[in-house]
Amino acid sequence: MKKCLLRIALLAVLIMVGNQALAWVGMPTPGLHVDGRYLKDPHGNIVNLHGVGITPSPWFNGGHVGEWRWHDFDVEGALAYNNSVIDVLSDPSKGWYMSYIRLHMDPHWTNAPGCTPDAHELPNCFDVDRFIKYLDEVYIPLAEHAISRGLYVVMRPPGVSPHVIGVEDEYNYAEYLMTVWDIVSSHPWIQKQEEIMFELANEPVQIRLADGSVGANTQPHFDVLVEIFQPIVDRIRENGFHNVLWIPGSGYQSHYKGFAVNPIQGDNIGYAVHIYPGYWGGVRNYERFRQAWDENVKPVADFAPIIITEIDWAPDGVGAWGDGITGVAGGEGFGANFKKITDESGNVSWNLLMVENLLERGDPDGGIAYGGNPEACGYPTFHWWQEYAGYEYPRPHFENRSISDNGNGTFRNPVIHGDFPNADVILVDDKYYMLSSSKNILGGLSLLKSKDLVNWEYAVNPLQRAESAHGEGFYSDLIPNGLSRISFHEGVFYIVFNTHNNTYVLSSENPEGIWSIDELDTYYDNPVLMFADGKKYMIHGAGDIMLRELNEDFEAVGSNEVIIGFRDYDFYGTRAYVFDGQYFITSGNVSTGSQIVFRADELTGPYEESVLLDHALINSVAIVKTQTGQWWSLLSYNHEELGQLPSLYRLEWDDGWPSVRIVSDIMGNMQKPNVGMSFFPTALSTNDNFRYYQLGAQWNWYNNVNHSNWSLFERPGYLRIHTGNVVDNIGNAENVLTQRVLGFKDNDKSYATIRMDISEMLEGDVAGLSILQNPYAFIGVMVENDEPKIIYNNNGTIDIGSEISEAYIYLRIIVNRDVKKAAFYYSLDNEDYMPFGIDFELGFDENLSFANRFAIFNYATIEEGGFVDIDWFSTEEAFDEDMFYDPNFVGYTEDQLILESLSVESSNITMMTGSSKALNVNALYRDGRVENVARRADIQNSAPDVVRIVNGQIVALKDGFANISVTFSGELAGTETIQFDINVTTFPLTNELFNPSIWEDGTFNEETGALITGPWGFGGWTYDQGLDLSDYKYLVVKLKQPTSGGASFRIFNETSYWSTPFAYEVGSATEFVVPLQHMYKVVDGQQVKLDPKALYIIGFWSHGGIPIYIDDVFVSNSDEYYVDIPNSISEMDKPVLSDDDIVDVYSISGVLIRSSIYRRDAVNGLPGGIYIIGNAQKGYQRELVNSNRF
Repeated sequence: MKKCLLRIALLAVLIMVGNQALAWVGMPTPGLHVDGRYLKDPHGNIVNLHGVGITPSPWFNGGHVGEWRWHDFDVEGALAYNNSVIDVLSDPSKGWYMSYIRLHMDPHWTNAPGCTPDAHELPNCFDVDRFIKYLDEVYIPLAEHAISRGLYVVMRPPGVSPHVIGVEDEYNYAEYLMTVWDIVSSHPWIQKQEEIMFELANEPVQIRLADGSVGANTQPHFDVLVEIFQPIVDRIRENGFHNVLWIPGSGYQSHYKGFAVNPIQGDNIGYAVHIYPGYWGGVRNYERFRQAWDENVKPVADFAPIIITEIDWAPDGVGAWGDGITGVAGGEGFGANFKKITDESGNVSWNLLMVENLLERGDPDGGIAYGGNPEACGYPTFHWWQEYAGYEYPRPHFENRSISDNGNGTFRNPVIHGDFPNADVILVDDKYYMLSSSKNILGGLSLLKSKDLVNWEYAVNPLQRAESAHGEGFYSDLIPNGLSRISFHEGVFYIVFNTHNNTYVLSSENPEGIWSIDELDTYYDNPVLMFADGKKYMIHGAGDIMLRELNEDFEAVGSNEVIIGFRDYDFYGTRAYVFDGQYFITSGNVSTGSQIVFRADELTGPYEESVLLDHALINSVAIVKTQTGQWWSLLSYNHEELGQLPSLYRLEWDDGWPSVRIVSDIMGNMQKPNVGMSFFPTALSTNDNFRYYQLGAQWNWYNNVNHSNWSLFERPGYLRIHTGNVVDNIGNAENVLTQRVLGFKDNDKSYATIRMDISEMLEGDVAGLSILQNPYAFIGVMVENDEPKIIYNNNGTIDIGSEISEAYIYLRIIVNRDVKKAAFYYSLDNEDYMPFGIDFELGFDENLSFANRFAIFNYATIEEGGFVDIDWFSTEEAFDEDMFYDPNFVGYTEDQLILESLSVESSNITMMTGSSKALNVNALYRDGRVENVARRADIQNSAPDVVRIVNGQIVALKDGFANISVTFSGELAGTETIQFDINVTTFPLTNELFNPSIWEDGTFNEETGALITGPWGFGGWTYDQGLDLSDYKYLVVKLKQPTSGGASFRIFNETSYWSTPFAYEVGSATEFVVPLQHMYKVVDGQQVKLDPKALYIIGFWSHGGIPIYIDDVFVSNSDEYYVDIPNSISEMDKPVLSDDDIVDVYSISGVLIRSSIYRRDAVNGLPGGIYIIGNAQKGYQRELVNSNRF
């Protein structure tokens, strides 16, 4: 046998993988995306990036340390210095392993000359023309250089946020940001870069609400941030930029919990945080740091990736913004605890503030900053980056990606270079769905998704997610007969398809979730589900096209009605549409292959007829209208051996008739459909390393499967295929796993390679890689006389080669699509591939109804019991698993995916109105692992007006009761449902929710109701989300007995305890009423009315040490609590009172506080507030008393 050597150019790639240095300088930087709470590369590897802030300005490039390295607007000097810094910090030969930069588009370049900013870097001097100029001359060249060094780039806007921002504010900051990001995201160069991300703003501090109030860390403030940032996100996406966007929080980017309740909407969203040792009241030890992180950052880190875009530390803050030390993880110090907490979170990228944090005085030739002091940030970062370089870094794109998008606004047909027969398509909201089905393929329904009709991804195999209400059947093994149709009606997706003798309907509200399946009581040929006049119909038939009404359970109602009578040909592939109130039915003419369209004003007809398309190689036509009003047809272009290839062509309308007129080569380049925005090219999955617990959507079983004879669990990271029945050829074998042969627009060859462990094969076993159709051929291994040997089978003609001495073998098929031939190879080292067998000419048997596929198999010819392990399958010319995937892989076990039970913290949860808390739904798996699945579970809420559950957070909206039902299914097996109650009350008197130490340390006993404040302390309730009492007239306080100690009841409409409250002097009262619509406080000597719509702190102040026995606190609209304020004080003229007049003192709500006291002493010692002072003889007046708080 003649053997020649096929040399694969893999060696250089493997060297790169084995040498960390080569993996960083010029490291591949594929596009990253957000997947749940992680940043991931195209292969699903978790990525966390590490870098530094790059700020091209003379001050930040050395001036602030006395090293003026360039001046004025010296573009070359700015680029030279910053590029040199980037070079050093991305050079592993110097020990540095940086993976991104935070690029500040510094206002040094964008401010109008001669203009002085109102404060540090405020936007009042921003010049659009200068920004556009230096975007091209400074910022983009820096980004381009960083990318060339194997770095990602996070761009931030010029300057910092004004101290107070709002939807409208003094600087129109939201409009400014919109201008900046509109320009940047529209830039043609930036739109093409997968490596660039945006941080939308820098350090918002305080947020102005619509009522003019200012704050930072309550839900209304986050809601305003969403109002600011969401339109910017939407504009960026409309412009065609779809990379990751990082959203800042308030309080100098330290507060985020409100985003858990009201997150920014859209794909690829993360949150950008700043952390310094002085944040959150100081985080210089582990306990305080962990508490602050959990309160402020964890609520968003639980569902989205985090990037820390500013951090540094040094002892005493010398040379750094942060005053802190590295310290010890879990103990005292800042830096080590930062690493511990973010590493444990597992989804945090971070960069130091500036180059001087890493390099001494920012000198590219200098040593580690701070003289290498290990307690400052430079030294530990240097070593931590070396540690991070070994994991969680991105891997390169695959080379062979089947993409039709040219990346310049055009595409080349076919849109999918693979066999998707009789494809149907619909548009729902802003997403397109394509459905295709194949005969003789188990579960052969494929549902794909796209945002632009050109770039498609697998969504789901609906039959693999099908569940029947009756619970019987294994629907993933159904074999559709080749025709299926998808529709959408009133929030529900429907798929109708036939098997050999049954018609089924699948339905789902979530096309990527669970599908319900119904087996119909009647078989329908060419079925199409139609909705009209509030009813369901089935359009069907081959000779006649008929209409039949269905009930809610898809059962036939009445008899068939012929709506299009018999022609001299049979119909095939019927579809039905409603366009502008008219009914259109399309179908194929079996005799001529042309596509016919029928039109009528009523569903029942009469129908007119026209030709939709006359082309011998087009098997079917699906019609779709884009969001912008363009009409397109999705054509099934028949290439027989290579399949029916979905192709796009413009659809035209003429005199009310749709038509497709192919006037040139259908395979040529065309303008992409206009869907309102542009998207990056994407490719269908092909490669598989079998690390997931389910097979990828690209795989289908051929003809016959025994699920007990294959496993992804028996050896994690491998597909194990046991031999099943004893057979004599691949056509009768069980568990033949197939996927389509995909093509490439710039490469006429399609590769398939497997790495297979053959050590457990038995005598007579045959396993390998096949090209499957009729005829077929394969290359594999056969055990003969206890020796594994290479085997080639060309449709029954067998060639046996030499013995295989290794446990692993690599098998390869290369399909040349131009000449429709396949060649076969094997290797023992994944480098030298040796051809074996003659070239195979692809065939096509239309009775199989699928094109040639790659197939993996293992069958026994003598006895059952052997097995092979497939390590990976690849369509790459050069593939090594460690090149594209994290080698630190720990596989799944079945016990890790089988749910045992669900639990929550309590069957009865009490919450304060206006508060929020994390919902912990703990799933216990069979292996003992416990996971909080609140964000993934199905949650039913009996009272959504009382509580709202979003992103794993419970938000208490108003007083009331809600029953919550939670259902969750294990990934592999086990479904559990639990129920619990949530009781929402405004003023809970429980140890958990009443805080006696809002100011100074106090105590509270929920059994006696006794509050003892600390010295001049305060205890009560805080409402993070803001408490809305605007629907109530009165707040009623009842005490069990009189108290002393100068107690007052206080209500704050600001989040800070040090703001001025409404205050009520309790005195000796055991019951008092606060008129919620008439609360006042004194601010800067002026009377200000409190709005009860947004209250944040309520409770009791006292001198301390003396108990206040609280019986009840509640709100009411009952007029039994009405108190008449004497003589309608609010409308009276002020009386003339002398110091020696004897007066009474009332609270603003009319409660007598002091009686028969000299006017001069009337308000002495009273807390700040409004009091009514006077007597019956001279009248009453209001007096504002300035606050005297502790």
